[in-house]
Amino acid sequence: MPVSNDFVQPLASWRQIKNRLRLSPALVGITLVLILFYVITALLHLHHNTHVLEFTPADTLTGSLWQPITAGFTDNYFLCLVLHLAVLYSTNKILEPVWGTVEYLKFVGIVNVSTFLLNLSIYFIGYVAIREEKFLYAPFSGSHGLVAGILVGVKQLMPDHVVLQALPGLRVRHLPITFFLAALVTTLLKFTTTRYLTVIMGGLTSAWIYLRYFQIRDSGRGDFSEALSFASFFPESAQPHIARYSTVVYNAVDGLLKKRHSIKTINLKDFSSNIYTSDPASERRRQIALQALNERLKQSDDVDWPSSSDEEETTETQQNTDNNV
Repeated sequence: MPVSNDFVQPLASWRQIKNRLRLSPALVGITLVLILFYVITALLHLHHNTHVLEFTPADTLTGSLWQPITAGFTDNYFLCLVLHLAVLYSTNKILEPVWGTVEYLKFVGIVNVSTFLLNLSIYFIGYVAIREEKFLYAPFSGSHGLVAGILVGVKQLMPDHVVLQALPGLRVRHLPITFFLAALVTTLLKFTTTRYLTVIMGGLTSAWIYLRYFQIRDSGRGDFSEALSFASFFPESAQPHIARYSTVVYNAVDGLLKKRHSIKTINLKDFSSNIYTSDPASERRRQIALQALNERLKQSDDVDWPSSSDEEETTETQQNTDNNV
């Protein structure tokens, strides 16, 4: 009995909706943790007024080492929780298929912890400089630092993608700076605290440093593409000026690293893989040249090179011969 199209089309549409709503185990786990920590924190505020899961610099410095881990999963407001979950859901289908589940969870963990460790440094330095106790004893938390880091990750993969068709000028590469500027405006208008802004700064910074210099990729460690350069986070009119100063800083740091590793070995296989070959003839010539170079290196290893003492004896013999003559 043939199946009518009136039945097949709704069934296909339902399958598409089901596939779109299907969540990865990693995202389900993160979602459950965010909801659980929100409920626990609300109950603690209601009955005990404690901040066990939130981040307090003084508590972390005196032994509450779990707080930089839990604070990034602890939202205090239901609306923030819903918005952050929406961002995580919409971006998970972009990041996890490309990175893999392990790398995705690794990124989430690194950004979460690094965000609050950076804030620990900021508020400890602020306390030392100004001696304001609120720098050390005011608790704060939230997954907005993780959301900021996630936006950097999406920027890495699809920087020129249009976010909304109604706003063709708004592309994915603009999302991190847009999120930061929105937080800056709400902070200046006193809708949010300064800590909300510094958490976002920590998320953007930690995500960029990890992706730029430490993430393991097929091409090696780090992503040095123009789409992830430091200047690319700023408006296009300011990018040439930012790039000029960031290049100076990068060259200075790179020079220091090269001084520490002045003796390096060359892998001929890796070196040869980066040589551009225009045709098969060039490829054969390259292989022949590399084979000849390897043979020369092997022969040079077998040569018994004269030592410095042998050279001195030869020099003395030559001088005696000249004197006799």
